[in-house]
Amino acid sequence: GINAEYMGTQATSLFPEVLAGLFIRCSTFAPYQTMIAASRISRCRAPVAPRRAFSTNGQKGSAHTGTKKLWGGRFLRDTDAAILGWTEAITIDSHLAVEDIWGSIAHNVMLGKQGVIPANNAGAIINTLVELQDRLMKGEWKIGALQEDVHMDVEATVIERLGMDVGGRMHASRSRNDQVIVDSKMYCRRRLLELREKVIEAAQAFVDRSDSELENVMVSYTHVQHAQPISVAYWLSHYAAVLLRDLDRLKRAYDVTDENPLGSGAIAGTSFPIDRNLTTKLLGFQKVHDHGLDATSSRDFMLESLSSAATLYTTYSRLAEEFILWTSYEFRTLTLDDGFAMGSSMMPQKKNPGALELLRGRSGRMNGLMIAAYTMMKGLPSGYNRDFHEDKEIMVEGLSLAIRASEIIPALVKSTRINHARMAELPDFSFSTATELANYLVAKHAIPFRQAHHIVGSLVGELSRAGKDFRDRDTCMKHLEKNNIKAPRADVEAVLDPKSVMMSYNSIGGTGPKAVKAMLDQYRERLNKFRSDLKADQQRVSSAFEISRAIAREGQSVKSAADMAKLVEKHLK
Repeated sequence: GINAEYMGTQATSLFPEVLAGLFIRCSTFAPYQTMIAASRISRCRAPVAPRRAFSTNGQKGSAHTGTKKLWGGRFLRDTDAAILGWTEAITIDSHLAVEDIWGSIAHNVMLGKQGVIPANNAGAIINTLVELQDRLMKGEWKIGALQEDVHMDVEATVIERLGMDVGGRMHASRSRNDQVIVDSKMYCRRRLLELREKVIEAAQAFVDRSDSELENVMVSYTHVQHAQPISVAYWLSHYAAVLLRDLDRLKRAYDVTDENPLGSGAIAGTSFPIDRNLTTKLLGFQKVHDHGLDATSSRDFMLESLSSAATLYTTYSRLAEEFILWTSYEFRTLTLDDGFAMGSSMMPQKKNPGALELLRGRSGRMNGLMIAAYTMMKGLPSGYNRDFHEDKEIMVEGLSLAIRASEIIPALVKSTRINHARMAELPDFSFSTATELANYLVAKHAIPFRQAHHIVGSLVGELSRAGKDFRDRDTCMKHLEKNNIKAPRADVEAVLDPKSVMMSYNSIGGTGPKAVKAMLDQYRERLNKFRSDLKADQQRVSSAFEISRAIAREGQSVKSAADMAKLVEKHLK
């Protein structure tokens, strides 16, 4: 499912990502696939390119400075070498490089259409930008190291190619403050689209596996002690129910993220006649983030995304713990497929649930990233602060971890063997039908529940002390008679049989086959709705990406603002 456009000769450099399980498999999102892959290429490429020298010498309005930074006009010396490694953002920005160029294309299309900069200059800029984006996605262009972040490096490259009088206009009416947040939101949006798709697949795996397990009985647990008999389908489908709520959270996080901050400037907007609605369309956002101060200083989209991801990961960690316990010799209710197990370097007999232990163990990292994000935010005043550099580090790692975890769930669910015989025998050993015996006394013999609870509890205590269980029906009948209860033996047999009890619990949300089947039908409907919403979001983003690139490719033909307006109208119609 890899888009051939970026593969080419990059197969060798991408191989480490194959091993890491990070290849994109989203065939329904093909037009945007190239962009997704590009950010991953940047992590596999060689180190950043040699430093690119930049000078304003000879340009109109230039002044001598002691720094090669594009913002260096008021400085007499360059950044101290001692802090270069501390302040550089190129490494993490490589994940957002394609988004950054996309944002600059949309911005300069708008500048040319609005007459903020000469339209022919805007056309040349966007044409150069799409060429850089193409080369980036093919692995032919590497981000330089002189400028401290991807924003400045892309701009320096455009100026280097087009000259200051043309390339130097591309940042008009924009600040890195709104540029970095638009990059971060587009990156977060893209990763949330991936994550939502993976979670849908995970939930679907639980629903599908449940279909054949409606009448297979097992024991449930509370306090890690045997509780009541349930169906295997009931246990499996409860994970689907949890994941559906995770999908709700992820969709809400996506909608919060999917607002366009571009045009907010440094903090207060701009006096230029910009068109934020146009850039919103060109970048595939649902709407404008309409308060400049809020847009540049808020990172709640990241907090909500990481919180949703951490909540999701907590579900995976609990799942891992349950599978680890249940595949042990003491439980023996599940058997991991060999493909999900690991051996011992010393003990030949071992079959260890190593992959699941990693799934459980990495929950600490996921929660730590979420806490790091909240801690970073808690002391910041309004407006942009350089602390926000950290949000990219946290967001990239957190969302990547959640996606990688989600990728293994469907195969785990499909391949794990359920040991039905072992599951069916456990409820008989553990008084799991005690509640139903008490219910029977309430329903058929008009005994108050608290009294029925005491009668059954004393029976359990008597049998337990004798090393017996409910399979000793004679003792059960004698105990009921001792409490002046004349119950037909057939009735008692029915309420003490785990499978019969399980099959009878058909209240809404119950474990009976009818109740579980009704829930599974609802879950399928909800999953279809999630798929429909996901497809709409994917198509809006993918279409905007292609439209922006198509406009940029025709940028050289633009001579006037009217030409740019016609070009925009042609592709946005």
